[in-house]
Amino acid sequence: MLPKLRRFSLKINRKLATLRVAKVLRKGGLLAHQTGTVAGIAAHPRCPVAVKKLQRFKQRKGPFLLLADSASSALSQARYITPALRKLAKESWPGAVTLVFAAKPNHANACYQKCTMAVRVDSDLESRRLAKLCGGLLLSSSLNRCGKPTMELQHKLYWRFSTWLDAQLTDEKSAVFNATPSCIYHIKQSGVTRLR
Repeated sequence: MLPKLRRFSLKINRKLATLRVAKVLRKGGLLAHQTGTVAGIAAHPRCPVAVKKLQRFKQRKGPFLLLADSASSALSQARYITPALRKLAKESWPGAVTLVFAAKPNHANACYQKCTMAVRVDSDLESRRLAKLCGGLLLSSSLNRCGKPTMELQHKLYWRFSTWLDAQLTDEKSAVFNATPSCIYHIKQSGVTRLR
């Protein structure tokens, strides 16, 4: 059983904080953390308990984004790699661009919508490190409840959602809240469509 919400800071020892948070994720915990876009909530994609917790927190069944540690981890999820997918991945990652493409059926149903998957190699180094420590991928979504605005990582979050979240990873050096969501491109064999 996991203890109540634990707060980890990247201020003193970045590597140790990331290792401790990865341990919480591997045990089925939920994490509030900053990504390269908006604040996010993350879970281990291969842990059914964590996937269910994320679905309950978000008040929906999915689909959720996968944050990858590298372009090779992200592209290994693709059913087929089109030239457009390869080009966009090379130009956009790491960065604030989410690519939606036909994917192999290797994960929980919460990762898919009609056999497609949304994947991003985040610009935030700690998000990529966490993904690597969790097997290359993190199940992720924006830090908000259904229909509500995305929340900031701050102290009141600690008290408000301590029954839902198992850990919070903060970086006091980058206290600027980024409220810009990622651009989303849907890649099909017939072409590329910008969704957001």
